[in-house]
Amino acid sequence: MIDLHLHLDGSMRPSTVRELLYGQGIADWKDEAEARAALCAPDDCGSLNEYLKCFDYPCRVLQEYDNITRAVRELGEDIAGQDITYAEIRFAPLLSTEGGLSQNDAVEAAIEGAKQAERECGNLRLGLILCCMRGFSHEVNLETVEAARKYLGGYVCALDLAGAEALYATELYEDEFRLARRYGIPFTIHAGEAAGPESIWKALEFGASRIGHGIRCIDDGALIDYLERYEIPLEVCPTSNMQTKASGNAGEYPIKELLQSGVRITLNTDNMTVSNTDIYNERNLVKTRFNITDEEIKLMEAYSAEAAFLKQ
Repeated sequence: MIDLHLHLDGSMRPSTVRELLYGQGIADWKDEAEARAALCAPDDCGSLNEYLKCFDYPCRVLQEYDNITRAVRELGEDIAGQDITYAEIRFAPLLSTEGGLSQNDAVEAAIEGAKQAERECGNLRLGLILCCMRGFSHEVNLETVEAARKYLGGYVCALDLAGAEALYATELYEDEFRLARRYGIPFTIHAGEAAGPESIWKALEFGASRIGHGIRCIDDGALIDYLERYEIPLEVCPTSNMQTKASGNAGEYPIKELLQSGVRITLNTDNMTVSNTDIYNERNLVKTRFNITDEEIKLMEAYSAEAAFLKQ
């Protein structure tokens, strides 16, 4: 199995976050269950902005080289246990610079964690996607682009733009992706999750080869046709999409309609801890609630293999 849209900070083991926070004197959760409750999105989560608050604690511990390495290694171990053989783990190195690390330090720590996971898990290959962040300065985001250029090839495989899409429009980040194009760095962009089709159109104008989430394309028939014609994959994450209210209530989730329209839907977890999910849960969800067939599961897996930034 394949997971193309998997955030490091949203998928850390609650036990690890608890241990590291306790060591810093920040949180004193009595057990792993209490830690998990603090790190998971609430049942009544109302928006992407509320969902993003769950990342505060993991980001506090991803400020040390060894912690980043450990988090990536453990995530690799966890997904290998789900029969995932290829995954692209994404994270924002600019969010790991509060304790003195440079963005390059953070990337090197993540690369080391990916190497360790692959050695320990055998039949596992990992790519790393570096996220520019909405709401941050062009200066620090351009540092992320430079880091991607420096480390592109071995484990770093692409760039992304993540964060509060409704507050910071995709169009504000043209400089970052103009530079990425100049360097020949492939990229995906979170778009069409908390904003509408215009966000997806802008990401495509920038040159995104994949779209993170993209579920709001359902509101624009011309966009659906474009995605189908030019074979642009969507990195769909059903559980988190419903938690962030990306497409209304669960009964309106358009995964079946998009697949039948020829859009290249890939199925992913997004944030295993924050959304309390894994790849098995995502498959079961779309089969039982949205009438996705086993053949359509195979089709989405084939789309994922074709869309991978590191070709297998």
